[in-house]
This record gives sequence, C-alpha cells and structure tokens, in this order.
Amino acid sequence: MRHARTFAAAVLMLSGTVVAQDLPKVTLDLAPVSAAHTSPRATMRTFLEAFYVDGGPELATAAACLDLATLPAEVRQLKGRELAGTLKQVIDRSRLVRFEEIPGDSQGPPYVFLRRNEGEIVIDRTESGEWLFTGATVAGLDNLYRALEGRDVVEGVEREAPSAVSLATRLRGAMPPALRSKVVFLEGWQWLGLIVIILAGVVAGRAFVFLATRTAKRFLDRRASGFDPDILVRTMGPLGALVALLVWGLGIFWLGLPVTVLGLYYRAVRVVAIVVAVVVAYRLVDLLASVVERRSERTETRFDNLLVPLVRKSLKVFVVAIGLVLVAETVGQDITALVAGLGLGGLALALAAQDTLSNLFGSLTVLIDRPFQVGDWVVVGDVEGTVEEVGFRSTRIRTFYDSLISLPNSNLIKASVDNLGDRAYRRWTTTLALTYDTPPEKIDAFCEGVRELIRRHPYTRKNYFHVYFNDFGDASLNIMLYMFFKAPDWATELRERHRLGVDILRLAADLGVEFAFPTQTVYLRNEEWEAPPAAGEGYPETSRRLVEGARRRARELLENTMREGVPPPVAFDVPETENRGESGE
Repeated sequence: MRHARTFAAAVLMLSGTVVAQDLPKVTLDLAPVSAAHTSPRATMRTFLEAFYVDGGPELATAAACLDLATLPAEVRQLKGRELAGTLKQVIDRSRLVRFEEIPGDSQGPPYVFLRRNEGEIVIDRTESGEWLFTGATVAGLDNLYRALEGRDVVEGVEREAPSAVSLATRLRGAMPPALRSKVVFLEGWQWLGLIVIILAGVVAGRAFVFLATRTAKRFLDRRASGFDPDILVRTMGPLGALVALLVWGLGIFWLGLPVTVLGLYYRAVRVVAIVVAVVVAYRLVDLLASVVERRSERTETRFDNLLVPLVRKSLKVFVVAIGLVLVAETVGQDITALVAGLGLGGLALALAAQDTLSNLFGSLTVLIDRPFQVGDWVVVGDVEGTVEEVGFRSTRIRTFYDSLISLPNSNLIKASVDNLGDRAYRRWTTTLALTYDTPPEKIDAFCEGVRELIRRHPYTRKNYFHVYFNDFGDASLNIMLYMFFKAPDWATELRERHRLGVDILRLAADLGVEFAFPTQTVYLRNEEWEAPPAAGEGYPETSRRLVEGARRRARELLENTMREGVPPPVAFDVPETENRGESGE
C-alpha cells in the first residue's frame, strides 16, 4: 500500500487538477505464494519432509526452501542441492525440531532456529512473500557443519538420510585431519583433488583426441576419399580440450569449493568452453567444406565450386556470431539492450555499412545470376584473369602475370562481365601468306587441304569456318584462315592450335607451296635512260583489241569454273569443288 500511495501522490503532482476522490485505485499484484512456504512452520516442514520421500530425498524440493539469490547463477542449482543436504546435517546435530514451537503466522517476525558464532539458521519472509532460509544461513552452513560434524544426530530424529550428504562432505570426512587444515584459501585435500582432476582431464582429452582421430580417419577414408588430414587433426585438438573442460567441471564440484570460487570457475569454464566450441565448429566447417570440395571436383558443373566457399564463409560468420552472443550472455551483458541499441543506431550503421551491403548484394548477384564460375577467364573493366574465389566482400581474380586482384563485388552489379571462359568455341583468325609464284591450282589445292584438316580435327568447329584466297599483299598472296576451336580451356586451345598449325606446315611442304615473307625486289638498269616511245596513230585500236581479248578470256575462265551452273551457298561438310559447282573430273 505504501507503493500505491506514492504512485497516487505522483499522479496528483503531475496532473494538478485531479481531486482526491477521482484518483483510480491502484493495487500491486504479487505472485501467489506457494503453500509450502507460507510460514516458517510450512517451510521447515516442507524442507524436512523432502528428505523422507519414498525413492530417496527430493533435494530440488529441499533446495527450493533456501534463499539462493546470493549464489552465482552458474552454480545455483547444483550447489543448492548440496547446501540443502548440509543444512539437514546441521539441523539433525543441533536440536530436535518441534513444529508446534515454530510460528505458523505468515506476517510474523523472522524465526531463529539456531544462532552460534559460526553461523545461524533463520527463516525469514522474502520480498515475494515466501518464507525461506535466509542468505546468511546459506552463507554460514559450511562453518556450522565443520563445528558440528563431530556430534551425533540428536535423539528423536526419525532417521538420518545418508544419501543427502554430498560427495564433497563424505570425501572430507574420509580424509585424515592433516589434510583438512587450510593451506592458502583451500584445505589440503582440496589441493590434492585439484591436481588429480587436472591430470584426469588432460589424460581424458588426449585419449579422446587419439581415439576420435583414428575413428574419424577410418570413416572418412571409406566415405570421403581425398580429405585433408591436417584439418582433421586441427579439429580434434580443440575437441580434446572440450573433453578436458568437461572432466574438470564435473570433478571440481566434488571438492566442495567455496561458492564464490565455484561461481568464478564455472563462469570462466563456460566462457572457455564456448570459445573452444566455436573453434571446433569453425574447423568442422573447414573439414566438411574440404570433403565437399573434393567431391565437387569430380562433377561436371562448376557452380558447386562457387557455392562451397561462399557457404563455408557464411557458416563461419554464423558460428562466430553465435559464439559472441553466448559469451556476452555468460559474462552478464544484456543482449536485449544491445539489440535495442543497434536498432536506435540502425540508420548510422546502414550509412556506414553501405559499401559492405553493396558487396554482399554483389555476391548474391554472382550466386543467383551466375555470370561466371570459379576457373572462368573473365574480363571486368580493365581487370582480366581467372576467377579463383568469390567471397562476401570481393571476388579474387588471378591475372595472367600471376598477381591476385580483389575486385569488390559491388562492381559486379554495374560492370559488364565478359566471360571468355564460358565460350563454347574459341576463334582463331590468321593470314597464310604464299609467295607470288604459287600457281592458282596449288592455291586451290592448299586451301582445300586446310579445310579438310579442319573437318577432321577433333577439337574444331565443323559447321562454320573459312579458308579462302583473300588479298594481294605487298609481298604475298594472302589466304584468310577463320575458324573456331571447341576446347574446354585455354591450355587445350593452345595445344590444338599448335597441332593444326604444324599440320598446315606439313601440308604446304607436301604440295610444294612456299610461305612468303616481306621482301622487296630492286631492278637496276645499266643502259642510259631513254624516254618511253610516244603513242602512235594505232594506239587506240591496239588498246581496244587487248581489252576485248581480256574480256573474252574472262568469259572463258568463268565458263570453265562454272560450267555446272551457279554454285549453291557454302556447305562446310563437303569439298570446296562441290561448293563451286565443279564436277571434279
């Protein structure tokens, strides 16, 4: 009601015009109190009866009667059960519990069951309305037990519940008095236990690494040949550390260490365990990716070569992000407040990360649109080379002078990408220069021989090529060679271009055709220079006769070459004599 009056006064001060009778009635709703904790008597009865349940003590029910708010959250559940058992031992050795002497009023003062120099046992009402053994009681239980452990159970106790005694208490009771004395914050037997637990964790971790590595190697050798064994070894190392941490975490609880030490230890162990788990998951991603990469190398498509590195990096980012969230939660950071802060600063973050987002969308564009794949020869702007890897931020291209260029993926959204590696055919165009003294018959035979080489070659395009006398050069008769290689990569193209070129040289040698090279012929006259004779009166007639003779010869040549009629369009799978309409006789 005090809170209600305070709230009403605040409303009055804020409104200024509201009268008292108009104020709404304010009530505070509290969570209902469990019937087991409604009074000191109910709490004591619930606590003691929990140890005499058929099937063994219900330590969780007994621990619920203790105010464990002062204990670190990491050890609250496990340590609460141990403390409940210790409290039962102290009560059994102090005095007989008479329920009629314990107040049953839910509004009375705190009930003091025991008060000594070493500690006290008090049941008090908490803010939630429950009656619980106080935090001071919990804090002094170890000292109280050490002071009373030499006593027998008081007369009248129904029976002792030995299973409620913690393992740490039983271990301590089995130790000689010399090991129960304190040596630098801990008792002697606890120091010895720490050494044993550390050694046991190291041995367990090493044994796990040895056995798990052998088993995994056998499995992967059968199922995934070609995996990288170094990645497997690097993965199993952190797994061994995780096993050692598990052994240490289980073993150290049996030593009965102080609550503060246990809280710090378990928090540190959890942080280290999260870090180790992140490292293990990180390396497992590498291991699985290496296996998938080896399998993808045996497939015909190269899309998986592009997808695997991108998925590998995505999983690594996801693993690290989850690890950071878990570590922040473990050390006590409020993740909700952090997310809210990111929401408030979302605009600034978006402005600062616009380049990163552009690169991310660029990588998604490459993944969805697939303008190129890993291993393709591409030209993007002034960058030319072979694609090695596509990442979140950039695409790595190996140039032909063996440098590595990281091209931001945002450039791929706007730039034109010339994928030379995706060509079905690779063009070769060149000029075959023959000497001017080559007879026309040999030119025809040579051209047809080159065409036949192209038709028979295993790596050439058979349905489109040109080999024709094309030009009169300064020092040669030029034959145009225009054809395509059907090669999967540049190396194969070069090899087959070499093969075809050498075959052309052999063909020329067999036909007696010589290749020309740039030459100049200089004629020197020894006689004195004389002016050319002037045109006589018969010059026009002589010229006319020559022209008519040339035209007559041209008609004869055409009638000879086209005596079968006008040739049809070019067909690439037949000899050129048939294309020209010649009978071949």
